[in-house]
Amino acid sequence: MLEQQRSVFEKMIGIWSITKIPNLQMKVIGSGEIVFTCAAGPICKLKFDLFDRLVPLEVVELIETKLEKQYGIDGKKYRADFRGYMADPFSSQR
Repeated sequence: MLEQQRSVFEKMIGIWSITKIPNLQMKVIGSGEIVFTCAAGPICKLKFDLFDRLVPLEVVELIETKLEKQYGIDGKKYRADFRGYMADPFSSQR
């Protein structure tokens, strides 16, 4: 099952680390299609191949855009606050 693959799980952890959209969930429907839902309702569908190619930040940006178009909700207000962290995640923190 796609949703049980380690790479999918790790990507969802990345997505949930970036955004705190209420009740954001990912479900696999059919063969190879993913749907994102939240407390407001369904947000968007993606082919698994596209989901697999995108990095978590790109997926979050797509979700935020669709959330704005469908429900008029600014998804960026749910972004996690990363102030205090340096731009390079591999450098030492101050």
